[in-house]
Amino acid sequence: MSKYTQEIRDFINEPRKQFNLLKNPKFWNQLCSSLDVIGDSDLAIDAYINSEFGKDDGEKYLSLYGVLQALFLQQDAVTNLCESLGLKNNLIANPKLKEIRDIRNDSIGHPTKRGNYKSYHFISRITIEKFGFQLISDYENNKTTIRDISVIDLIKEQRKDLSEILKKVINDLQAEEKAHKEMFKMEKLEAVFPDTLSYYIGKIFENIGKPDRAPLGQGNVKLVKKVMGKLKEALQKRGIELGTYDSINYVYDLLEYPITELEQYFDWLIAKKKPRINDKTAYIFAYFISEHLSKLKEIAKGIDDEYSS
Repeated sequence: MSKYTQEIRDFINEPRKQFNLLKNPKFWNQLCSSLDVIGDSDLAIDAYINSEFGKDDGEKYLSLYGVLQALFLQQDAVTNLCESLGLKNNLIANPKLKEIRDIRNDSIGHPTKRGNYKSYHFISRITIEKFGFQLISDYENNKTTIRDISVIDLIKEQRKDLSEILKKVINDLQAEEKAHKEMFKMEKLEAVFPDTLSYYIGKIFENIGKPDRAPLGQGNVKLVKKVMGKLKEALQKRGIELGTYDSINYVYDLLEYPITELEQYFDWLIAKKKPRINDKTAYIFAYFISEHLSKLKEIAKGIDDEYSS
């Protein structure tokens, strides 16, 4: 089970998937809780299998109550996991899993009054062993039944059936991711950075400190700003935002300030007023923009490679 839950964790922590899941905090919290409970209940079930069964009656009941409740919790967790991911999966439609739930409810869930006075149940104390127990049931028609419950068989069956469901969840996540990448693998994020980008930067450097050529400098700052806008639009087209990728968001945020400052610098030169920053600071800002645009382009290329693969 842990293998499958880890694969699901890997999928939901992928930046695009996580970003979209976090838009609904209720389902994100449900998803995280479900994954934890699937794993935690599996640890409890393992402990039942691998630990020595108590000799004291109280310890026997405690172990039995615990493992049956762990099986029940695990089913709920898988159901809620599917719901949080928008996947249809009714575990009750599986007759064996439903039988396991009914055994739990009859024996330790609601044994003293089941189904609005329809039946009453109790575990035969002298029959309790690690491998199972007898469950005695009385029904409203005065019928009494004795069932031999194999706890170990219940565990084996549930693990088999729930593993199949989790594998289906993984397959659905894989199919969704593949379809998304297929849709955009030919649209390269790197393409928003034109070959003329270095020319724009060169013209910004060239016109720093030259009031008569300030409009040309300002025009090239606006062209750089336009590239930034196209990157944002390209990400939004994929159903994601700048914040989806921490690396992009970090560099993008760093670039906004020097670009704005350079734009204002050239505005002041055009107006024949003294800029708020001097020429050396403007040069440093231009250099910073040049270096970090290269980093942003490299990050975009990495995402393109991921989509292509």
